[in-house]
Amino acid sequence: MKGSVRKKRYRLDAAVIEKVRRLYDAKTHTEAIRQALRKAVVDREIADALDALLKEGRFQTVYR
Repeated sequence: MKGSVRKKRYRLDAAVIEKVRRLYDAKTHTEAIRQALRKAVVDREIADALDALLKEGRFQTVYR
């Protein structure tokens, strides 16, 4: 997943960013935010793929 890099300003909770930085063992806040956003995108893609498989009837819903 490659895209253009833009410099933006956001108001984000510093405590959350610091927690994410520690969770991902990121050296900078920017790296932590990038990793968290990538993970969010991947998680959504996985959920969408699983939903598509459930709609096709190839799997059963067990835990949802």
